[in-house]
Amino acid sequence: MNMQRPESYTSEQVPESSAQDGSSSVQQMLRDILKRAALLARKGNHVEAENLLEPLCSSDNLRIELIDLLAKIYAQQGKTDQAQTLWLKALQRDPSNIHFLSALRLCAYYKKSRFEHFILQHLWLLISVVLWFIVAVIVVVGMTI
Repeated sequence: MNMQRPESYTSEQVPESSAQDGSSSVQQMLRDILKRAALLARKGNHVEAENLLEPLCSSDNLRIELIDLLAKIYAQQGKTDQAQTLWLKALQRDPSNIHFLSALRLCAYYKKSRFEHFILQHLWLLISVVLWFIVAVIVVVGMTI
């Protein structure tokens, strides 16, 4: 899948958000994890980046940057259902965000195109089965005549 890569988050650009708990050390730790995950994703280590971010996703009070980065990582791995779920969650928090709307549109497109590709890829198998069935019927009918 060729969706937008996590390159939009560089180590200098990870945005800061206000914390509910106000703990600057927790916020610094989250920023460091986001930076590390973004770096891993840019290098193509999507599974490692995913493993770094997933434990942080148990809370409903997630940073929107974390949700977006994990969704991008899922999308890069072809996990469009998981990416779509996260972008819907992000869109609930920021309903006017064009990036999330665009990402959801791309997810829908790739899911549809993946299904169509599957059908076309296996169409030869269906045609083969039907032809073998027709031949078998002709042989059985020919034997009885």
